[in-house]
Amino acid sequence: MKINDVYKMLDDYAPFGLSDKLVAAEGGYDNSGIINSVDGDITGILFALDLSVPAVERAKAEGCNLIVTHHPAIYHPIKKMGGALKKAVENGIGVISCHLNLDCAERGIDYWFAKGLGAKKQEILLKLSDREEGYGRLFFLGESLGDIRRRAEETFNTTVLCYGPESKHINSVASFCGAGLGDKEAETECDLLCSADVDHHVILSAVEQGKTLLVFTHYACENYGLKKLYVAFSTFEGYDENVKLYYFDDARLF
Repeated sequence: MKINDVYKMLDDYAPFGLSDKLVAAEGGYDNSGIINSVDGDITGILFALDLSVPAVERAKAEGCNLIVTHHPAIYHPIKKMGGALKKAVENGIGVISCHLNLDCAERGIDYWFAKGLGAKKQEILLKLSDREEGYGRLFFLGESLGDIRRRAEETFNTTVLCYGPESKHINSVASFCGAGLGDKEAETECDLLCSADVDHHVILSAVEQGKTLLVFTHYACENYGLKKLYVAFSTFEGYDENVKLYYFDDARLF
């Protein structure tokens, strides 16, 4: 199995073209795909939300010559190479990043964020294709804010900031993985908004509209969905069972 074979399997699960579609729809920027290529056979794959020095060291220790990340190993243009990427290159470790495409995939990070919050059925708020692909989820729960928060902290293994009375009954929920809750998203008709890294003015505006919020660490709300990809990867068509798979949890960031 070569790096291009891994890329194809990832593309089948979370088409890289979704990244371009989301950027075209919402603006911004992305850099998903093969960031650092390697020749020869893939010996092992380590999955990690971020390309960090500890992740590269774990990959080296486990005999992996490929790391699959969610966040792009190179996001903005760089003038010199250092840190984790330099360490990966020096050790012959390739890198593939699946960012916005994995956010928006049919069973991507945004899907799993809503699922982890308790969603049984989900409506995509920004559809990007005629499949169940897109960003932002709307769903219904019918329980107290406190019960939702407690379940979320257990499911995502993190501490969640809660804005609103925990006794409030919640029917409709809108969730946005990562730092996806901005001014426009805060206008979504719902009782509860869930996301990470939410700006103070967005929180204030939502509270003044009578909404409640659960604010997560960026890492916790996305790490959950990347683990689902890791678990599913061994079932993908073309997977070579001789290629060992590992997952790197960065406990510093929960």
